[in-house]
Formats: sequence, structure tokens, C-alpha cells
Amino acid sequence: MIRTMLAVLSMTVAAWGQTALTAPQAGLIRDRAHSLRPVYGIAGNFLLGDPVAGGVVSAAYSGSYGLIKTDSAVVVIDQAGSIAASIAAPEGPALFAFARIGDSALAYLSSADTLLVWDGRAFETVPFNPTILAGGAVVAIAAPDSEHAALIVQRDDGLWDVRMQLATGEIDAQTAIEGVAVPVLMLATGELIYSDGNRLVIRRRDGSERHVEAQLPTSFEFQQMDQGWVQLRDLTGGPHFAIRITQNREQSYQLPEVDQ
Repeated sequence: MIRTMLAVLSMTVAAWGQTALTAPQAGLIRDRAHSLRPVYGIAGNFLLGDPVAGGVVSAAYSGSYGLIKTDSAVVVIDQAGSIAASIAAPEGPALFAFARIGDSALAYLSSADTLLVWDGRAFETVPFNPTILAGGAVVAIAAPDSEHAALIVQRDDGLWDVRMQLATGEIDAQTAIEGVAVPVLMLATGELIYSDGNRLVIRRRDGSERHVEAQLPTSFEFQQMDQGWVQLRDLTGGPHFAIRITQNREQSYQLPEVDQ
């Protein structure tokens, strides 16, 4: 089954790699039909390309390569549209994080409490015991450096930034995150993206915040769609948005609708 899925995925992402050269690309998004689509054009004038993969449970794109979670695998695709690596995985969503420098990445499989490291060539499992999370739920992850994973853990007393050693699975530090609620996304730069209930907030590493006017659904999630862009996915069936997070250019843009 996995081989069949990878064969189909290989053909579709290869087709994307050939067509992506015809127009500026702003990243990859997951639409309401769980298909992966390229986004072409410039801010405020976007066009969605044809689906390049179906059955996508979770996805993220760094601008250089992407991570896709299906019902049975985690797959890495490179910028040319080729499959760079894959590993069998149980059903359920995944959280993804990209390294700031290089081609390494992290994948957290929520249903199995499993953290995977992709080192640019293959996947490895981080040997950690989920009980060290003290009963909290992992709601976001980041790759702050080559030796650590940052897990944003939701506990009864709020959100915590838990830093874990990739080699041993041991915790180095835990820090309470004040004034932030889910959904939240952490980037490799340490920036946090969340909402205050009315607007989107981008909290920089120095603690400064940028508020972005946006149409916020009642239920939504974030997905990295490129190096300077984040997708806001409406979980209630409404429109999706592309959020530019580049400093001094922050803005929200509604993505075009597609026929399902």
C-alpha cells in the first residue's frame, strides 16, 4: 500500500516540479479536500495550481522542501518535486518543523507520541518517553538548533516551551509561555504566531509583537507554506488565508477558492 501511494505521489509531485517554473511560487497549501496545491502569483493576486498530491492529512513547506503526512507515511519532497525520503507512520495528523539552516526537519506524530528527525537523508526516531511531558499535549514544534527540539506543550496551567535533546530525548529546559493561546505556530527563528482573539500576533524573539488585522474563523490552524508565509486554515469550511510574516511586511490575504 505504501509503495503504491509513493508511486502515485512521485508522479504528481514530479508534475508540480515541472510546472512550478512557469510562475512565481508563494508556497504550498493543503486545501479543504486534503489535496496539496502550489500557490502562484504575488501578494493579493494569488492563483492556486492543480493538486499535486491527495489524501494529505498534514503538510508544511519551507521554501526548499516539504513534509507531507498521509494516512500511512511521512514523505519529504524536494524543491524539484522529487521524493527525498519516506517512512511508514500510523494514521493521524503530524506537526512539522524545519531547521533554520540546512535541510533537516522534525515531525511529531500525535497519535503515537513519536518524534522523528529527518537529517537530510533519512528519518530517525528520537528516544523520548512521553511521560516527561507531564500529561500535556504537544500543540506545536520547532527546530531551534541541530541538537534540540522545541515542543510547545499545553498543560492545565498554560503553554510551555519544552527543549528536548534529540540525541537522548532528555529535557534541557522548560519555560512558561505567557499570554499565548492555541492555535500557535513556532518557527525555527523562535517567533511565535498566534491570535489574541481579534487579530493575529507575531511575537519576535525579543518579545516585541506585531499585530496583523485578519478575518479569524472560530476554529483554525496554522501551517507553514513557505519561508515567509503561513497558511491559516479555517477548520469550519470557510476561506483560507495566506499570512505574510516577513518583518515590516506582515499582512493577511485571502486565498482563492477552488472547486472541490
